[in-house]
This record gives sequence, structure tokens and C-alpha cells, in this order.
Amino acid sequence: MQPTRRSYSKSFKAQVIQECAQPGASIASVALNHRLNANLVHKWIRVQMQNSMALQPAFIPVPMQSVAQGSANIIVEIQHPRGTVKVNWPTESAAACAALLRDLLR
Repeated sequence: MQPTRRSYSKSFKAQVIQECAQPGASIASVALNHRLNANLVHKWIRVQMQNSMALQPAFIPVPMQSVAQGSANIIVEIQHPRGTVKVNWPTESAAACAALLRDLLR
């Protein structure tokens, strides 16, 4: 006789993932507290990350004001899960600014 697989509700998975995200929390200890295999919890976290990335748009239009060439800076503030990214860059090197932002937001 084969053992049956356990299944877990979406709300339970979300609760476990949220506990893992707490400062100082260990995925292994959270898994142990819930009598789960840590690899299973890692999988749940990976799947949630993939799902949340799929929901994010690939391009976000940013409204810009018209300014006289060479007289202002590019100023961008972007909310990111790891914190706010603020950039103040000279307009003369806009391509370098774009490259920096691409690297930072990967």
C-alpha cells in the first residue's frame, strides 16, 4: 500500500512563506516547526517568486518633463521589494543611466 501525498492549501503555503520572510527566520526551522521538508518550502518560495515575476510588466512607462538639453539631471525613484532605488544622473549620459538601472533591477 502506497502512502498518500499530503496537499496544502494556498493560505497555509502563504503563511509558511511569510514566516520564512521574517527577519532572522530560518527556512529549515520554519519547515521543522510545521513538520515539513525544507526542500518543499524552498520549492514553494521559488514558485511564488516565479509567479510574482510573471505578473510584473516587462516595461513601465515613466512620465518625463521636457527640459532644456544639458541643463538638468535624470531623476528616477523606483520602488523595489528590497528597497527604494533613487537615481540622480546627468542627462548627457542617459545611456549609462539606463544601463545602470537595467543592472540594478534584475
